Amino acid sequence: MNLNDRLQIEQIVKKSGSSFYWGMKLLPANKRRGMFAIYAFCREVDDIADSLTNSKALKEKKLGQWKKDIGKIFKRFSLDTCLKRELDYSIVNFKLQKKDFISIIDGMLMDVKQNIQFPSSKIFKLYCERVAVAVGYLSIKIFGINSKIGNNYAYELGMAFQITNIVRDFHEDLNNKRCYIPSEKLEKYGLKKDLKRLLNSPKIDLVLQEMLIIANKHFKKSDCFSKSLNKKKMVGSEIMKLFYKKIHSKMFGKKFNFKKKIKLNLFDKILIFFQFSFR
Repeated sequence: MNLNDRLQIEQIVKKSGSSFYWGMKLLPANKRRGMFAIYAFCREVDDIADSLTNSKALKEKKLGQWKKDIGKIFKRFSLDTCLKRELDYSIVNFKLQKKDFISIIDGMLMDVKQNIQFPSSKIFKLYCERVAVAVGYLSIKIFGINSKIGNNYAYELGMAFQITNIVRDFHEDLNNKRCYIPSEKLEKYGLKKDLKRLLNSPKIDLVLQEMLIIANKHFKKSDCFSKSLNKKKMVGSEIMKLFYKKIHSKMFGKKFNFKKKIKLNLFDKILIFFQFSFR
């Protein structure tokens, strides 16, 4: 094991300021290492897609290079960075699938190529499956769950997490000329597909609350699937579920304040760890 590689990737995750870092700290060392590599990869490709300085062509080129790099990692050569070597560790030790990495990159390419605005329900579902559910499929293998029920659980959690993220980041995405809310939802409430006017519409709260209701349904389905799974192997995903449910609860049924991004404070995180410890 290259200790330096592992520590560098762990630092990347820690510096991100995400609740993910603390959620994964309770995992055994090998699984934690695997999850940190996945997170660092997702952070890398997401940063490429969200860059405000790089051109569309350069973003596509960089993401295309990552597709080639994933192919090389699966063939176990050109492991010339700490992230590639840590991904190699995760792929070999947890038998991860190449298609899930490619799916994540394809999700980022959807952002870059289309600058997603008011997608159809079909495109919305595809986007969520690529950028979130594929991460769930990778994660569930690292946790040691290899079953159809495990994949169903990962699917529902991935959808719940991503929809919660979309609602939380709604204002920020508008500023970046994106809106992931399906066009059918806007049409249902008579809202025009106008990025500049959406924020001031009194009906936008109704749309976002409906999205949170959909997320909640996915959370409940994941709860049902979790009953058939080994609880000891679900520590990481269940902690992340509690984090996301808390974010969800801070928005659900409440008036949105678009000037303030919803975050978990230290007390929230400590409470979740205590809640999890006594389950």
